[in-house]
Amino acid sequence: MSNDSILDDILAGAMPAKEYKKAPYTFAKVKDRFGTIEYLVAKTEEEIEGYCDGGVLGYDKAIEKWYSNVTPSIVQEHFKWVGTRRNPFTVAKPIYINEAGEIDKFGVQKYVFKGYRNLK
Repeated sequence: MSNDSILDDILAGAMPAKEYKKAPYTFAKVKDRFGTIEYLVAKTEEEIEGYCDGGVLGYDKAIEKWYSNVTPSIVQEHFKWVGTRRNPFTVAKPIYINEAGEIDKFGVQKYVFKGYRNLK
């Protein structure tokens, strides 16, 4: 044994193992029978597996790789949401409708307010 009691506890296995949180979303790379690659995201692995198992025509998709810690901007651009809940990676759209107006003497484009978008 060493002179350090904490090191002795670690070596003896007395310290509890560090528990890591599971990622809130699951990411996968899948390939269909034609070789087309798709990137999928869902809340659980079961949702992605359910999406890949069969289809209308009965063709399965093969899961090639599971990903973790994907940047949200990459998910917004390249991944398809297949979960049962609403997509948390959607991009917010502005509520204002503007129309391009004239250009002022400094060369700056001015916009004219036309109204609001209809929200669902």
